[in-house]
Amino acid sequence: MNPRSLTAVSACVLSLATGGALLAQSADDKDTITVPKREFQQLLEEHRQMMQEMKALKAQIGKTATLEKSVADNDTAIEDLEKQIKETKQIAKDAAQGSTKFHLGGYGSATYTAQDNGGANGFAATFNPIFLWKINDKVFFEGEAEFELGGTETSTALEMAHISYIANDYLTVSAGKFLNPANYFVERQHMAWVNKLPDKPLAVYDGLMPETEVGFQARGAVPVGPFKIGYAAYVANAPQLKTDLSSPADLGSLEYNNFDNVGRHISTGGRVGIHLLPEFEIGYGAQYADVAPVGYGHSVKSFLQSVDASYVRDSIALKGVLNAKVQWVWSHIDRFDYDPAGGLGDGFDRAMKRNGGYAQIAYRPTHCDMAFVKNVEFVFRYDLIQQANTPVGVDERRSTVGLDYWIGPSTVVKTAYEFDHQSGANASRHNTLLIQLATGF
Repeated sequence: MNPRSLTAVSACVLSLATGGALLAQSADDKDTITVPKREFQQLLEEHRQMMQEMKALKAQIGKTATLEKSVADNDTAIEDLEKQIKETKQIAKDAAQGSTKFHLGGYGSATYTAQDNGGANGFAATFNPIFLWKINDKVFFEGEAEFELGGTETSTALEMAHISYIANDYLTVSAGKFLNPANYFVERQHMAWVNKLPDKPLAVYDGLMPETEVGFQARGAVPVGPFKIGYAAYVANAPQLKTDLSSPADLGSLEYNNFDNVGRHISTGGRVGIHLLPEFEIGYGAQYADVAPVGYGHSVKSFLQSVDASYVRDSIALKGVLNAKVQWVWSHIDRFDYDPAGGLGDGFDRAMKRNGGYAQIAYRPTHCDMAFVKNVEFVFRYDLIQQANTPVGVDERRSTVGLDYWIGPSTVVKTAYEFDHQSGANASRHNTLLIQLATGF
């Protein structure tokens, strides 16, 4: 009962008491009306009952106030306990070992290659396990090994090994060996079950740009109005200029597999990609480095550039998925005298310029009612590399038609035929039939 109700009850009781007294006095007053004794006793009894009820109400109000205070104290204690539990959980999560959140993924492939004009003919197999550790919500580690058959032996390589820290929604920092973010195909498309064709395009893979870097990188994505901009920037060990006169065809190219820091040179690079639409992205990547040999008195700069575009559309009108990729790269290396004595003749004291890339389109009729047809994918790729004016002495271009059949979401049988055209002093030609079974897991 609130104080206002209690006041009203008290007023009522007081009026009854006053009335009782007046009635008692009226018994001796001849000018007033006499109240029967029975009614007077009834009024007194009602007065006594109301007094008892008022005392009970006061006691109940006191208990209610005590209970409300107790509840408030309990709520505060519960909030403190929840806060302590949350802090304890976070401490336990931060201290958890990486092996508690582990995933083994990767991919593998088996390929048959048959070339004309005395080219290669045989089978090959690769296995690329990828190890992922989630140390906590901010830190994780990624590593990839490659096992590939070569001759009579199995070659082993460390493709990736880097630890990453998620600073916030827009920035992730990594250190170690990572795929080159400036090279779109290498970072996004080179995996056997992702690549639409059994082999990889000229210039962008094992060509004019490095596939991996050893250093630090920062990357992320930022929304800008209706668009999203992805970025990556890195510093890493620089590649090394090839100057070995015993391999004249390699002179003026870069050695990307020297993972040590040669001559204390550092390369800087990165990529910016703009998503104009959710299904359409364009990007630009570059790398700049001093690649002068150890002991050379002057710097020799290399500047590598790449532009790329990707369009993937699940079209109801086309009854399937259209997938288009384009990438072009340029390599420029400053002038260097590779043969001061002139034993190899002219042409080895110059700047080296190369370029090349590929354009690819694929279509899969995923909305077809026939189960067999919807698992078929048609692929066409045109790729080339231009380096006839370098010691390599060859320009090469290829046209490849392919037919893929998807056994599962990440398992595919790929068949392709490649028409090869070469020109230059050291030109040769090998048309190639390729059959590959690839799976990702």
